[in-house]
Amino acid sequence: MSTSLPELTFLQQLFEQDTLYVIPEEFKAAAPAAQDFSSAQEAQPAQVAAAATAVAPKLTEQAPAPLAAPAPAERAPIEWFGEAVKGTYLLFGVSEQEFKQAAQHVFLQKVLAAVGLTTQQVKFGNLSPTMVHDVKEIAQQQQAQHILLFGQGLPVANLSRLEFYRMYRFENTRFVLVDALEDIEKSVELKKKLWDVLQKIFLQQN
Repeated sequence: MSTSLPELTFLQQLFEQDTLYVIPEEFKAAAPAAQDFSSAQEAQPAQVAAAATAVAPKLTEQAPAPLAAPAPAERAPIEWFGEAVKGTYLLFGVSEQEFKQAAQHVFLQKVLAAVGLTTQQVKFGNLSPTMVHDVKEIAQQQQAQHILLFGQGLPVANLSRLEFYRMYRFENTRFVLVDALEDIEKSVELKKKLWDVLQKIFLQQN
């Protein structure tokens, strides 16, 4: 059926802003049948969802803010272990692992045995490298009788004025600066120097 002129005029007025096309009857017959209403209803939610996905802006997942790394625990000025049964203190400036193994050092056990002590009768201290330590203050705080400082470059005040293997006195405390245990153990000369000063500190009464 062809579109009459009045009908065409009406349509042109209704869609005056659009271009209209007249479709012959034979093309209408070839057009696909209208989709079943129920099928259209079932397809509609999926189509709407797909359209919403296409139209809606894609939200970018915001990565959670990285957790701040915990601040390293502040090291104590001096890490201690043991008990100074007879007022003897051994001070080091070594790694934590080496410090924990100091009491098991065979050569140190022999050195202490020579002056009548064991590693269970002395107090071990590991000096923090982040500050400067004063031997006199340590002696007063600990009421020390004897202090042995082991190693080169210890974080000790006025270290450059201290001579190795020379006994110093401060009030009731006797103290001495010596080389690291490993260095003394390997040297006959250093062993002799150590023994000479230990006699002055532990064995001499005056």
